[in-house]
Parts: sequence; C-alpha cells; structure tokens
Amino acid sequence: MDTILLVNDSATLTKVLSQHFQKAGYKVLAVTGVMDAYEAFIRSDVDLILTDYVLRDKDGLEVIKTFRSKKSQKALPIVVFTAMQDDDTAARCKAAGANTVLSKSGGTSELLSSIEKLIDEYKACQPTCSLDQDLSRCIVKATTDVFRTMMNLRLTAGEVAVEKAQIRRAEVIGSIGVAGFLSGSISLFLPKALARQAVAAMLMMDSADALADGDLVDAIGELTNMVGGNIKTELFQKAPLFDISVPSVYIGEDLQRRTVSDDLCFLAPFTVGEHRFQVEFLMVTKKEGGTGVQSSLVSGMQKS
Repeated sequence: MDTILLVNDSATLTKVLSQHFQKAGYKVLAVTGVMDAYEAFIRSDVDLILTDYVLRDKDGLEVIKTFRSKKSQKALPIVVFTAMQDDDTAARCKAAGANTVLSKSGGTSELLSSIEKLIDEYKACQPTCSLDQDLSRCIVKATTDVFRTMMNLRLTAGEVAVEKAQIRRAEVIGSIGVAGFLSGSISLFLPKALARQAVAAMLMMDSADALADGDLVDAIGELTNMVGGNIKTELFQKAPLFDISVPSVYIGEDLQRRTVSDDLCFLAPFTVGEHRFQVEFLMVTKKEGGTGVQSSLVSGMQKS
C-alpha cells in the first residue's frame, strides 16, 4: 500500500483528505509540522508528501526545503495543496523543489490524479525502507564488515530482535553514546575469550597470551567506535540521524548493564566459531522533549 505523508494543521481538512486518500487505497500519515513530517518519514516508507502552504509554525516552503536538503530525498515527490492561487506562491514552491502546486478549489479529483502519477514515477526509480528495516540491516552489515576487514573473522548473524530494554550480561562491554534524532547507545557484549581473540587479530599478534588488559580496553574501545561509526555511515545514506561519542569499555567476570524500562533495543546476535556475542542499538524513549521516533516504535510494539 502506497503511503502519503500529509502535512496539515487543520483537523477538519486532514480528516477529509485522509478519508479520500484511504478510499483511493492509500495509507495516510498525518502530521501538523515540519519536524513531525521529517520524523514520520524516517520511521516509515513514504511515497509522497502532501503539504499545505500555510502552517501554524512554518510555511510549506520549510517542509520542501527540509526534504530537498538531503541528497537521498531529491526524488521524493512533494505536492503543495493550497488556497493561495497566485503565480508568485506557485513559483516559490517550485523553486524550493515542489513537484507540483495545486489549488484547493480544484477539489480532490485533480489531486488524486497527480498523486497517482507522481508515486508511480517515484517507485519506479527509488524504493525505500523503514527505520526498523534500516537499523536491522545496518547493525548486521556494520558489524560483519568490521570483523571481516579488521580481524579477518567471519561472522554468522542471527535474527535481529526488537524488544524492550533488559539486563545484559557479559565479560566485556564496549559502549558508545548516540545523540541526535535518535539518542541512546550502541554496545557490544562479548565473552572475554572472543574479545582477546579479536583484539589479537586486530593488532596482528600471533597469540593473545601476551595481551594486557589495558591493550584490550583500548582495542575494544576502537572496535566499538568502528562498529558505531559504520552503523552511523550506513544510516546516513537515508538521513542524518545521530552523532556518536567517545566509547567506554568495561571488563569483569559477570558485568550487568541495566537501563530504564521504556528504552527500546535492536539486538543483533552473532556467532564466531564457538563464541557468541551481541550488538545492541539502545534508543532512549524520552517522555518529554524527545523526537518521537523512539516513542512511535515502542507504541507500535505494544499494539502488535
């Protein structure tokens, strides 16, 4: 089902348009502002944006500019649906990157016809993925690439689980902070034997016997940084979602990592020979002032 992202702060018009689109076979994501529109795009597969020209916080030009500023979204069709019928308004919208500008006085028939054509053209050249799929794919790809290129170790990836945060136990934990549209952390949970094997391979040592704990901490920190950086790079092909901080590393016999109950985790299991380890992308769900991306994912899990 094709998805229309509807940006409009009129509850009445949003309801009317949503009903028309749903009757025509479209899924509708309705938001009221620019930032909500961008978050909805990140969260879901969106095939077209329909925005009003006049919004309470910012005008429709800001919606257009926000998406056109990203190279990966140059082809995303954007339609401006406005009561303003002057040529100057249409010219400004098209100059900003709108595909077409339609008058509300024309009704929904012309609007639906334009939407169908633009979505067909868009889907023919650029399919999209949801954030859930992107994160799962990027965690697996980033981790396997780092272990293969830096340590010549082949990983077998298991199925990525999306779940509420819980206690994680490991002998070695490498963690790096994440801040931006997504906030939280990326962590590696490793058995010490695998951590020493991986570090010895990364440092091109013949054996891990001479490896000091200090060297292990430094190398696992660098490994965590590389995995986190690779995930960031992969995701940035769609949108600039976050920056990463300096990694932290902990070594012990039975370490436990605890977090608050509302956090959401993407957990990817891996196997290397007889060893197993996990890579976790933890997203903090903010009660107030958050971006809403994490909250929408948690809400979706609760409904399913």
